[in-house]
Amino acid sequence: MDWPFADDRNTACFTTAGVQNGSPILRVYHDYDADWQFHDDAPQSPAESEPKLVSLGHLIERDPTLATLHDLPYGWRAERESVTSQWIRHKNNPFPSYAEDGYYLEDALWLAGCLPDIKPPNAETRENLQPDQYVKLVFRFSDENSDREDNECERMWVRVTGVDDDGYYFGTIENDPNHDAASCGDSITFHPLHVADIYADE
Repeated sequence: MDWPFADDRNTACFTTAGVQNGSPILRVYHDYDADWQFHDDAPQSPAESEPKLVSLGHLIERDPTLATLHDLPYGWRAERESVTSQWIRHKNNPFPSYAEDGYYLEDALWLAGCLPDIKPPNAETRENLQPDQYVKLVFRFSDENSDREDNECERMWVRVTGVDDDGYYFGTIENDPNHDAASCGDSITFHPLHVADIYADE
């Protein structure tokens, strides 16, 4: 079969001892840092709870139905009741989505490969922001899977107000958007990957 994933066949994925021993895969997570996790539903003993590593290609060869999840977005999970059931997808992150908020935040690192004027700070800088710093995020006011058109995106400053235990930031929008789905002063949660720029007081 043609390889449908953007990740290589030899991409290391996290799984459980149960899956390694033949249990069916019933839950799949595509983490926001791009890692894949494949789980069964069997309870695990403390000795079995240590994550195991296996290649993505090996898992797809073992269960070709997993290939239908090749476009599972970062920060989403998929679940099914059995290997013959349909996958049900769920958002698994606290960030804005078009269905819930009327916009979502662009991955600035991905966007930098398309637009030469997007130059995100390095990872260490993005992952160590402090309250009251201002960061630029790119908002797209359209469905995540829709074809792209002009005037859908706005670059806006957000003031950092805090960070949680997962390294996700809280902030408030500091611009007046042209689109009605967001407003100046709105609270927002965002990931270091969303940071396209950081304001430097010159």
